[in-house]
Amino acid sequence: MAQQHTHKRVLVVDDNREAADVLTEMLGLCGYEAVPAYDGLSALQLAQGFDPDAIILDIGMPGLDGLEVAAALRQQAKFANTRVVAFTAWGDPRTRERTRQAGFDAHLVKPAGLDAILDALTSGSA
Repeated sequence: MAQQHTHKRVLVVDDNREAADVLTEMLGLCGYEAVPAYDGLSALQLAQGFDPDAIILDIGMPGLDGLEVAAALRQQAKFANTRVVAFTAWGDPRTRERTRQAGFDAHLVKPAGLDAILDALTSGSA
């Protein structure tokens, strides 16, 4: 399995609870401290106390979508160095540009393999 990263805290945000829970569990097996959030508002609230090193964030969510969540996080100095990864079914150029403008560091298209996700958490710009 992939390299262990025991010092990294990851917030996994997806309105598909099963998808969020499975990814959270997989990251835990890889040595990450990962917690799920199932909507944008919960993600913003959880991020305040959890202080994640990275956030894997779905774009298409009801209520606050991932673009709005990323933009709100980027307005706060405490999240200036937090790595934010879009994890979405949309991979078209327009959506990729919108994620870049919202402050995402990487853009992954679902489904993505575990190695691609781990790479995006560290330095990849997939």
